[in-house]
Amino acid sequence: MKRFPIKYEWDVVDIRSQVRELAKKHGFGDLDQARIVQSVSELAKNVVEHAEEGIVEVCLIQEEERSGIRIKVQDFGPGIEDLEMILRSSEAPASVEGFGLKQVRESMDDFSIRVLEGKGTLVQVTKWLEEQRQTDGSP
Repeated sequence: MKRFPIKYEWDVVDIRSQVRELAKKHGFGDLDQARIVQSVSELAKNVVEHAEEGIVEVCLIQEEERSGIRIKVQDFGPGIEDLEMILRSSEAPASVEGFGLKQVRESMDDFSIRVLEGKGTLVQVTKWLEEQRQTDGSP
């Protein structure tokens, strides 16, 4: 597992590079690498903008017969005041509020978010390698 503190915008740049490298080494193709990097970037930027400080944890995972990359982003801010409203608005086609979360949810295979009372917000996303790539390495 790799851990990255987030406090400044330049931290996001470093996290993007390192996550891309991890995804590439794990066998993700260019498109999935871009989805993973864009997702971690969006989540990390949310920390800088809304909470000022947080942490990103990235780990390669193996569950049953599949493998992937799991990213947890926790901020140490006040947490999202009305999480349900943000999630509902992120589902609306013309909504600006929650748009970044919508993009992350659509780019990744698994998505969860929760407010940790007094500890900020925790978002966990996972991208699974496609079976074909795992077995024979083809695109």
